[in-house]
Amino acid sequence: MFNEVLQSNNITKFLSKLTYWQSINLYITLLQARSDISYDDAKAEAIVKWNNPDELRYLLEESLNSPSPKRKSH
Repeated sequence: MFNEVLQSNNITKFLSKLTYWQSINLYITLLQARSDISYDDAKAEAIVKWNNPDELRYLLEESLNSPSPKRKSH
């Protein structure tokens, strides 16, 4: 439990130190890593969702902790 809280705090600290463009680029990278989405579509989504830090945090935590974070295309 303590390790989960510590990891969560580390992720929060990391994300809080990113600039706008660093956040956008991380968002794009995470979106493209988890699904088949174009760079332009990922960038558009990242810009729209940028002011929702919980979404970026979720994507990062999922990528770091999931054994297979990539979603399958239907």
